[in-house]
Amino acid sequence: MVIYYGVKKKLKLVSDLGQMTCTNCGHEVRAALAKEGGYVHIFFIPVFPVLTGFKMVYCPNCGIMRKLSGEEFKEMKQNNPPIK
Repeated sequence: MVIYYGVKKKLKLVSDLGQMTCTNCGHEVRAALAKEGGYVHIFFIPVFPVLTGFKMVYCPNCGIMRKLSGEEFKEMKQNNPPIK
């Protein structure tokens, strides 16, 4: 019997930060607050979370992700509306 398993990383957008100027590409973009995480998959079905990765600000134009500390992330999350 063959069992397919693995771990897959995923980027979850948490809050909309509104219009910002990206520090990397210099464009005026609609940035987002994001978290990286991962799940163990068995037969391509996510079973349980295993990775609680970085918290970051994400630029949709160039794809750059700037890491944030836990305190910065918490403060930005409280001050901005969640993404639905």
